[in-house]
Amino acid sequence: MADAELDAARLEFADLTVFIEDAALIDSAGQGATNLDEGRRRFKRLSTAMRRIRSHLSILEGHLK
Repeated sequence: MADAELDAARLEFADLTVFIEDAALIDSAGQGATNLDEGRRRFKRLSTAMRRIRSHLSILEGHLK
């Protein structure tokens, strides 16, 4: 694997790690939702974070092939 590809894979992995940490924070905050609207809002944020994680994971897989 070329150094540029390895650096790109490392960067994607770092981004992926950040998104996973963000999703964990959103999830933990969502457990304390006080009403349905707040729960829905937090669920949407978590869903968005999970989509980003999937996207970055796909990019990372592409770099590793």
